[in-house]
Amino acid sequence: MARQYRLKREPIPEGIARIAYGRIDHAQEALEDATEEGVHEARKDMKKLRALLRLVRGEIGEDVFRREADTFRDAARELSGVRDADVMLATLADLEERYEVDAGPVRQAVEAHRLRTGGGGRQQAAEAATEILTEARGRVADWPLEREGFAVFEDGLRRTYRRGRRDWRAAAKEQSTVNLHEWRKRVKDLWYHCSILERSWKPVMRALADEAHELSDRLGDDHDLAVLSEFGAEGLEPLIATRREELQNEAFVYGARLYADKPGAFVRRVESWWQASPSVLV
Repeated sequence: MARQYRLKREPIPEGIARIAYGRIDHAQEALEDATEEGVHEARKDMKKLRALLRLVRGEIGEDVFRREADTFRDAARELSGVRDADVMLATLADLEERYEVDAGPVRQAVEAHRLRTGGGGRQQAAEAATEILTEARGRVADWPLEREGFAVFEDGLRRTYRRGRRDWRAAAKEQSTVNLHEWRKRVKDLWYHCSILERSWKPVMRALADEAHELSDRLGDDHDLAVLSEFGAEGLEPLIATRREELQNEAFVYGARLYADKPGAFVRRVESWWQASPSVLV
């Protein structure tokens, strides 16, 4: 319960700190054996920590926000190289199963790349990330968290929704890999923010989080295919293009629903649920 990535009926400063400690501790435990799954879990925790910071950005101030966001980004970057090859292999496996093709030559090239970046490299990366996280954990108690009420989240939630809505429109106008990837980052923030604020109206916020999760998954799969294509998968290009088109079409359906509101209207709606909820401290 202590590590739940959501606020409980508790003082907001304590809840934010609890969530931060929980993600840092979980990441460090996941990295103890430096396994493929552990690296994956730790990277997810880094994203959740940065999303948490974005939600309370207006409360903690720009200096603290930038310092801690950069710290968790650096920890994630320590792990990115060893994770890329694992993701490409999983993406290849999905293509082979979905289209019943043999991706043998590409798989061999990716596995060779994995050998160069895995093994001892994974252990070294895990140790470097763990050290960064240990230092960051020691600073959580000094985050300037004082206020109660929805005002703590208002600026961060509005900023996240506004940027996601902007990036959705940019991606719709030009479906480039860069635009789609930028949109995905903001979609993840929205997913995580809805999860943190779930108790404002659990059924509705959970549904919003689930929809953002589905959208994030489609954009993530699309990005993984783009990375595989850039790595060098010429023989699979037609299948990659087909699958990316399917994923993008589905993503824009989700996007049109999630970003139907103007940012101010979206934030006011969530605030009204928060204020009306008996499950939060206001």
